[in-house]
Amino acid sequence: MTSKHWYKKTAVITGASSGIGACVALKLANAGITVIGLARRVELIEELNNQITGEGKIHAYCCDLNDESSILEAFKWIQEKFTTFQILICNAGMIRANFLSESPTSDIKQLYDLNVFATTICLREGLRAMRSTPNLNCHIIIMNSVLGHRVPDVSMPLFSVYPASKHAIAALCQTVRQEIQFLKLNIKLTSINPGMVDTDFLKVYATASKMPKLNTEDVAQALYYTLETPPHVQVEDVTLQSVPIHGE
Repeated sequence: MTSKHWYKKTAVITGASSGIGACVALKLANAGITVIGLARRVELIEELNNQITGEGKIHAYCCDLNDESSILEAFKWIQEKFTTFQILICNAGMIRANFLSESPTSDIKQLYDLNVFATTICLREGLRAMRSTPNLNCHIIIMNSVLGHRVPDVSMPLFSVYPASKHAIAALCQTVRQEIQFLKLNIKLTSINPGMVDTDFLKVYATASKMPKLNTEDVAQALYYTLETPPHVQVEDVTLQSVPIHGE
């Protein structure tokens, strides 16, 4: 289905090589949107073009999101090649299954670097690029988590600092919305907060195999819904979880 609001527009997606990012990239391309995927495994992003059935195209750019200079180079290349973009989806993230008391500093730093620092830098660069074109209608989407809003009691609490990193992003979304309003920019900002999703991301949890999970298309569909709302409608948060189907 062709997008009502973003046909022939341009979207930037971080972490587009697999999982939710790859599914979203394909969904937007099938809606007639030009997609720029940022990740280290560019070959996986490029292969997504073989699955496109719509009028969009997916471009891949090698970017190490743990390296600020690599992020800055990526956004510089995007502006040089595409001039501007209307959609930014900060999707890249990671998780480490461990107790905090047993987590090495390197793991803690790597998680914060990707989940918080890289997301913040991408968000800043996206805002700068969008702000440079007056009256441009844009949409920023942050891939958060239900753990960015509450931490459930579980039998084996191996969350470590992951929920803390996602709570930081939830707060960042609120402050950036205030900034957008203050600067009178035509930018909407949405946070997508999925529960467990059936991707490689969850392989760090052995118990996850027995629990109901969303699939990547569920999340991509929820994200796409927020994009297709009218210009005056801002969906600020979407929280979605899988529930068991009884009697099957």
